[in-house]
Amino acid sequence: MTKLRSEAQPHAPGQTVIIVGLGIAGLTAAIECHRKGLRVIGLEKKPDINLLGDIIGLSGNSVRILAAWKDSNSLDELVTEDITCDVSALELLDTEGTRRFAMPYNPQNPIQGHLFRRTGLVNMLYQHARQLGIDLRFGVAVDGYWEGKNEAGVYASGEKISGHCVVAADGSHSKARVIITGENPPPDDTGVIAYRTIFDAHEIADVPEAQWLLKQSPGRDVFQMYYGKDTMVAMGTAARGRYIHWGCALRGMLTETTEAWMQPASPDVVLKSLQDWPAGEKLSAIVASTPPGRCFNQSLINRPPLSRWVSTGGRMVVIGDAAHSFLPYAGQGGNQGIEDAAVLAICLERSGEDVPLALRAMEKIRHQRVSLIQQGSAEAGDSFLNAAWESSATDRPTAYLHQAWVYTHDCVKHAHEEYDKAAYSVKNGREYIPTNIPADGRFRQEDKLGDMV
Repeated sequence: MTKLRSEAQPHAPGQTVIIVGLGIAGLTAAIECHRKGLRVIGLEKKPDINLLGDIIGLSGNSVRILAAWKDSNSLDELVTEDITCDVSALELLDTEGTRRFAMPYNPQNPIQGHLFRRTGLVNMLYQHARQLGIDLRFGVAVDGYWEGKNEAGVYASGEKISGHCVVAADGSHSKARVIITGENPPPDDTGVIAYRTIFDAHEIADVPEAQWLLKQSPGRDVFQMYYGKDTMVAMGTAARGRYIHWGCALRGMLTETTEAWMQPASPDVVLKSLQDWPAGEKLSAIVASTPPGRCFNQSLINRPPLSRWVSTGGRMVVIGDAAHSFLPYAGQGGNQGIEDAAVLAICLERSGEDVPLALRAMEKIRHQRVSLIQQGSAEAGDSFLNAAWESSATDRPTAYLHQAWVYTHDCVKHAHEEYDKAAYSVKNGREYIPTNIPADGRFRQEDKLGDMV
């Protein structure tokens, strides 16, 4: 693996980064900043690391960042099989349950990457941060933010905590967003409700109608996606059959809209939506086996990109979902948060002690790339939920879109190459031309599935 060396000046002793929010972006930022010699204080309002969620994918653009923690090109030394999905193929099916396409799956393919239990992934990041001795504090509610000429910090649990910069990674419902950027654009309701769950496979042990899922691939995991008009169901196993997971996106359902990340919900709406599908009976056997209180839903809300991520004083920045909450169709929410974290740490390292320059250079390098992917994830929604199987000669739906420029990007190499240009544009008020997006500035909605095999 090629080692990138920085010629940055060493940081002054005690140079401190305060990170608010210890999800995927926040924990990665804590580790990346620590690796660059910075002192980190991580704050999380939850009492522990437990996180709701089902399955999340990390593609090559973020995998390469985590793998570097073990001086590797793969995650083998970081992950254990109990937090991943060991699948041999991603299967695309129609409402009749006919398998229309089986995409060979290889986690070493950067466009595919690894499938994780979300809770397992976050716990892996947390355990690695703990091994490094990073100062992580849980059960700490941040009540306010402050910024001065040479310092910035937060008020939390009656304490004033000071540092040289504040990184807000407090999620899509960020309280820091409007304080730091002056912006909090109203979200657009997409009219789509997402249901999801993951539970222990023993919950279906006494349900004969549900055993089909475990029998699909003994000793391996299964990941199937069923496409119908206004409905998409993903269903499978994780940790080699130890867990069952399913998710369902429904458009046009009459239900109360909520911005909550995830709230307890009955799966009855999903069961009703499947009753007219020829494959509905077998899918419903899994859905109906969901333990009480383990099904969650959320309204899929689309937020337009922010115009800036950095505070007026230049010592506070938002990253991850706080800066750019994604709809799930591009599969890049966690990936882009990890990219943010890596580029932030590089810019802090390269800028010496000029923290405002670092944060503004990071924004230059990242903003247009993320905003374009954010917009693309919204545009892809119609493709997923129209889900037309184009013709009898086509073995895949129009829904499955991938762009190599998103998934194969090396943000670490790119940040080192671009830092001086970004810093120059900040210092001199010049336009910065990004090189991590297509030259035509388009997300590119072509079907690239054939390139993945």
